[in-house]
Amino acid sequence: MMRFASLLAAGLLAVSTAAPVPAADLAEYLPAGVEYDPAIPIPSSVLGYEVGEWHVRHGQLVQYMYTLARASDRIQIEETGRTYEQRPLLLLTISSPANLARLDAIRRDHVANTRPGSNSTSLEQQPLILYMGYSVHGNEPSGSNAALLVAYHLAAASGIDELLDNAVILLDPSLNPDGLARFAHWANMHRGKNLVADPLHREHQESWPSGRTNHYWFDLNRDWLPLQHPESRARIRTFHRWKPNVLTDFHEMESNATFFFQPGVLSRRHPLTPEANVDLTRKLAGYHARALDEKRLLYYSEERFDDFYYGKGSTYPDVNGCIGILFEQASSRGHRRQSIHGVFDFPFTIRNQLITSLSTFRGALENRGELLTYQRRFYEEASDLARNDPVKGYVFGDDRDLARTHHLLEILHLHQVEVYELARAVEQDGLRFEPGHAYVVPHQQLQYRLVKALFETRQSFADSLFYDVSTWTLPLAMGLPYSELKRVSEDMLGMRVDSTSMPQGRFPTGPAPYAYAFSWRYYYAPRALHRLLQSDVRARVVTRPFKAPTRDGLIDLDYGSVVVPLGIQERSAGEIEQLIREIARSDAVNVHALDTGLTPEGVDIGSPSMRPLQLPKPLLVVGRGVSTTEVGGIWHLLDQRFDIELSMIDVENFNRVDFDDYTHVILVNGSYDALEERRVEELRRWVRAGGILVATKGAVQWVDEKELVDLEFRSDVARETAADSARLPYAEHQRRRGAQILSGAIFATQLDVTHPLAYGYRRSLLPVFRNHRIFLEPVKNPYGTVAQYTQDPLLSGYVSTPNLRKLRGSAAVVAERVGSGAVLLLLDDPNFRTFWYGTNKLLMNALFFGSVIRRTEE
Repeated sequence: MMRFASLLAAGLLAVSTAAPVPAADLAEYLPAGVEYDPAIPIPSSVLGYEVGEWHVRHGQLVQYMYTLARASDRIQIEETGRTYEQRPLLLLTISSPANLARLDAIRRDHVANTRPGSNSTSLEQQPLILYMGYSVHGNEPSGSNAALLVAYHLAAASGIDELLDNAVILLDPSLNPDGLARFAHWANMHRGKNLVADPLHREHQESWPSGRTNHYWFDLNRDWLPLQHPESRARIRTFHRWKPNVLTDFHEMESNATFFFQPGVLSRRHPLTPEANVDLTRKLAGYHARALDEKRLLYYSEERFDDFYYGKGSTYPDVNGCIGILFEQASSRGHRRQSIHGVFDFPFTIRNQLITSLSTFRGALENRGELLTYQRRFYEEASDLARNDPVKGYVFGDDRDLARTHHLLEILHLHQVEVYELARAVEQDGLRFEPGHAYVVPHQQLQYRLVKALFETRQSFADSLFYDVSTWTLPLAMGLPYSELKRVSEDMLGMRVDSTSMPQGRFPTGPAPYAYAFSWRYYYAPRALHRLLQSDVRARVVTRPFKAPTRDGLIDLDYGSVVVPLGIQERSAGEIEQLIREIARSDAVNVHALDTGLTPEGVDIGSPSMRPLQLPKPLLVVGRGVSTTEVGGIWHLLDQRFDIELSMIDVENFNRVDFDDYTHVILVNGSYDALEERRVEELRRWVRAGGILVATKGAVQWVDEKELVDLEFRSDVARETAADSARLPYAEHQRRRGAQILSGAIFATQLDVTHPLAYGYRRSLLPVFRNHRIFLEPVKNPYGTVAQYTQDPLLSGYVSTPNLRKLRGSAAVVAERVGSGAVLLLLDDPNFRTFWYGTNKLLMNALFFGSVIRRTEE
C-alpha cells in the first residue's frame, strides 16, 4: 500500500485489504525543513509507539505533556481541575522563555485590552493569546492525538521564534478526558495486527454509551453557556482569565465527509456576533485552505455548520471578543476505515488536525494587529450598544426559592457578568421584586452582548435552519421570575455581587415540637425529603392546603408541603432533630415547628388527606437505542443534585428485572423494541398492582403502542404544503424540510398547580423546552392533563407555523391512574442539558408523589 506521506502528497486514499500498516513516522507528520531540538523527548519515547499507531490513553497524554514541560523552557503546565472520574484537566502555556518569565504581566496587560479606558500597553507590544482546544467529544480522538504533535512542535522546533515571541499559546490537549479514555479503550481493545477497514467491523461500531460524552453522558460541547460540569467550569475560568484572541475547537464528523473549517453558514450566524468577526474568520480560513491545498486535500466551508448557539466551543468565543474556529475531520472511528473516498488510516486524520493547528498559528500571527484591535473594539462598542438598546437590563429572583437564584448567579459569575443586589422594590410586568431576594443585571457593562444572549427572548430569525437549539433564555430555564427593564436607575443598584454561596434555610429553636413541616416550593425539598425517608423517618404530604400555627407565626402549608409528625416515629426526637438541622443547612429549606395538630383553618395534621410517603426506588432503562444524553441527564440530576440512588438497567437486561424491587420505571426518548412482549405484559401487571411508570418524549409513543394507556396523537408536520401547487423546486427540498425541524424552543404551558405532579409550583404558567414533534391530544379524563400548551405558546425560539398550530392546546404533562398504579407522561425532557432547573420538579414529583395521585375518572 502507499506510504502515509505519499498518500498525503497525492491527496489520495489507497484502497487496501486488511494488512499490517507501518506506523506514521514522526517526520511524516511534521512540517518539512524544520529542525527539532534532540534534547526534547519525542512522543514515542513516552508512549512506546508512534503517534497514530494506537489511540493515546489519557494517562499517556498527561505523562507526555508533563515530560515535555520538564524538558522545555517554552512550556509551563498546570492542572486546572478534575473530571468526575478524577482525571486531570491540563493546560500548557507555551511561549518564549522571556514571555514566560513575565507571564502574569502579559496576562494583566492583555486583559486590560478588553477594558476601555484602562492604561494598558500599546497593542504593538502585546502578544496574541491563542487557545487551542482538542477533542471535546472523546470519540473524535484525532484532535487529542494531534495535540501530542502540536505540543512537541512548539517545544522543539527551530525557526518559530516569531510565533513564540508574539503569542502565548494555551494548549488544552483533552477537553473531555473521561470520554477520550472510554473511546481509546474501545478502539485499542479491538485493534489487531491486521487493521480492518470494514465499517461494520466491531471496532467501528462503538458500544453504548459512546466516548462522545463525559462521565454523566453529557455533550460537553453544549455546556459552554450552562456550565453544569467540572470540565466546562475549569475551561471557562481559563478563558476569562486570559481572554484569548482566537480559540480553536477540533472535532470529527462522519467518515464519508472530508474536512470542514469555519465560517459556517453565514445566514445562520447569531445577530449579536459582529460582522468583523466573520471577516476575520474568513481571513484565517484562507490560511487553512492554502495549507490543505498544498496537500491536495478535500475540504469545505460556509455550509452545514452554523454559529448561532453560543453554548458551543466555536461560538462562545464569538460573544466574548474572540474568534472561534471549528474544525471537523472525517473520522476513521478506529485505526483504519473504508469511506466513499477510499480507505484511510487514523494517522491521516491526525495529520490534518496538525496541519490546521499550524495554519491557525500562521494566520493569527500574520493578522496579529487586526485581531488585537478587533478585541479592543468589541468591548469598546459595548457601551454604545447598551445605550442604544431600549432594554436597559434585567431583574430576577424568587423570594420563595433562593437555591435556583443562587445557581443562576453562579453561572453569571463564571461568565464575568456584572450583577447587583436589588436596592429597592421594583414592580414590572405584574411581578414584584424585593431587596434581599432579587438582583439586577444592567446592559451597561463590558459583557453586554453576552448578557443579552443569556436573557433575551427572540422570535425572529434570518434563517429557519439551526445546527443546534434556537434559544436558551436562562431565567426561563431556571424557572425564575424575571423582567426586562426599560430603565436602570442608580437607586436600583445595591452592592455588586462578586461571589455567591449556597443559601441556608432556617431551623426552629426550642423543645421538640409536635411536628416539623417544610414547603415543597424549595428546589432542594426533594433532597430533604429523601434524607428523611432514607433514614426511616415517616413523612406525609399535604394534599389539601391549610394554615398552621408555628413558632414563626401562622403560615400557609400549600400543596406538596411535607409534614413530619414526631408521635408516629420509631427514630428518637433527637435523631430527627439532627436530620432536620442538616436539611435546613444543606438543602436551603426553611423548616417550621408545629406544637399542635389542630389548625385554625383547613385540615388538621391527622387528616386522611395527609398522605404517607415512601422511599422511591427508581429504575432507569438505558442502553443501545436509548438517548444517551437524556439518560445521563436523569442520572446526573438524581445522583449529583438529589443524592438519590438510581438503578440503571440495560435494555437487554430488562427482561430479567423483578419489577417488585422498584417503585418506578423510567423510560426516556428512545427505542424499546428489544423488550419482550411477555415482559411488557409483566410491566402492565406491575403498574396495575401499584407501580409508577414514567415516560418522556418518544417513550410516550411506546407506552401508547403497548396499550399501557389510551392516547391520541396529532399528526406530525413533515413538510409545508404548497399554497397553490403540489409542484415545488427540487433545490428547495432540504430547506423546506429543515424548516419543519423543531431544533429547540421555549414554550408556555398552563399548569394545574393542585395536581401532585405540579406540587411546589406557585405560578400556573410554566416554561418548557421542546425539541421534538410529538403532539399529544389532552386525555379524556378531565383531571388527567396536568399541563397543556397555551393557545399562544411560543416564548422564545423558532417554530414553523404548521408546528405551532399543532402545538396549541396539546398536552404537555399527563397523569393516568392504571389500577393501583399510574402512568405519568412528560412530553418534554424535564432536565434538558441539566440546566433546565425550572421543570426538574415535574420528575421529582413523579418520584415522590406518583402514588399519591387518586383515581379521578368520572
